[in-house]
Amino acid sequence: MIDNTKELVRKILIEEGKRNGYVLDMTCGKGYDSKFILENLSPKKLYAFDIQELSKEFTEKTLGSFKENFVFILDNHKNLDLYVKEEIDLAIFNLGYLPSSDKTITTNYKDVIEALEKILKKLTKNSMIIITFYPGHPSGKEEYIYVGKYLKNLSQQQYSIIKYDFINQKNDPPLVVKIIKK
Repeated sequence: MIDNTKELVRKILIEEGKRNGYVLDMTCGKGYDSKFILENLSPKKLYAFDIQELSKEFTEKTLGSFKENFVFILDNHKNLDLYVKEEIDLAIFNLGYLPSSDKTITTNYKDVIEALEKILKKLTKNSMIIITFYPGHPSGKEEYIYVGKYLKNLSQQQYSIIKYDFINQKNDPPLVVKIIKK
């Protein structure tokens, strides 16, 4: 049974994410999404971004030694074009702050939109972006509003955008948006 966004995202990845191509983890955090992707999707290469050195330390513990097809990039995801030259088959964002760390260091909607603009230009046909939003905290609410406005203006001829929301959960629960390039 799916009763949280983590399980929902993993189900989407398993059922629709098998591309075996180039993948982006735009918010590496503790490396759990990267580990799941490496173990279940077998990408040619996974680029993982985070702005915090602490994230790299957590990810090293989560993954053990980094694999040949995994690249951790200590930089803002909006700078992905400096590192990623390939076309992209899958990108994942888990917005917000790094758990068990400074909650004032968060993703922000301007950087997310800039990263999305660059990813959308690199997506292959039938590829996907998954974004988990956390509107229960102030910057998460702001991200959901402004990134949501940006997504609503994308061409429906080029993209299908689906929102998954747990509407009976209290306190502004996380929600997931899936973008598919047609």
